[in-house]
Parts: sequence; structure tokens; C-alpha cells
Amino acid sequence: MNTNDIIREFIQNEIVQQTLEKPLGDQDQLVESGIIDSLGVMSLLGFLEEKFAIQIPPDDLNPENFASVASITALVERQRTH
Repeated sequence: MNTNDIIREFIQNEIVQQTLEKPLGDQDQLVESGIIDSLGVMSLLGFLEEKFAIQIPPDDLNPENFASVASITALVERQRTH
């Protein structure tokens, strides 16, 4: 399972509070559309840091980095290369 799939599965199984009409896409707007809220972002942050053994710096805790599965994956990949 790749990074993108791991992140999508966590969001769908652990964070989403309602049944989605369709599977979560890589570009679906997570916060903007209400799929996840601020508490969900914090839960996701903890998961990412533990699962991928990374530390996300405060400068990277911005809405753009958590907007979609694709943007979260890009953030994780950037941190893994540091």
C-alpha cells in the first residue's frame, strides 16, 4: 500500500464522521467541504507523525498542506526526504 492509500484509508476509517456518497478522491477538498474538521486534522497529524516517523514543523501546519489527500501525501513525502 502506498503513502496515498494509507492516508486515504485512515481518513475514511478513522476521521470521517459521515458516510461519503463516493470514495474519497485524491483532490477532494477535505476541510473546505467539511469531510474533516480541526479535531480531525489534529488526529491526522498525530497519525502521520507516528506512522511515517516524521516530525511536521509548525511552518507546515497550514490549510494548503491539509487540503486534500494529494497535498497531505506531498507533505509527508517532503518530510520523509529530510
